[in-house]
Amino acid sequence: MTKKGLNEIKVEPVGTKVEPVVEQKVEKEVEETVEFGKPLDLRPKELPLIVKPKGGKWKNEAQERYAQIINAYAYTNPDKFETKKEVLGKRLIEIGNDPSALAKYEVKDEVSFGKTLPVK
Repeated sequence: MTKKGLNEIKVEPVGTKVEPVVEQKVEKEVEETVEFGKPLDLRPKELPLIVKPKGGKWKNEAQERYAQIINAYAYTNPDKFETKKEVLGKRLIEIGNDPSALAKYEVKDEVSFGKTLPVK
């Protein structure tokens, strides 16, 4: 909108956003000095396995499933895992020999680690 008169005055509409002036020198310095990565690109999709089969393959799907649960437990409770890994290993061997044994140890996609698991 322009008002006419001896002096022409330019009036901006209400709510017009005025962009701040940013020095390009500062931006260039940051680009030359600092590198930013994208968090989702840098985060690993899969963690390295703690429990792996020595022969390269699990005996059955139940044993593989229990090994996945143990791996998750090892990452979330590393100190407890160290004290209980022998018992967990024995259970893993039992499930390898009898896949139905998985039902005894699996509760809602988690291993039952209460009083039933003795500490070394």
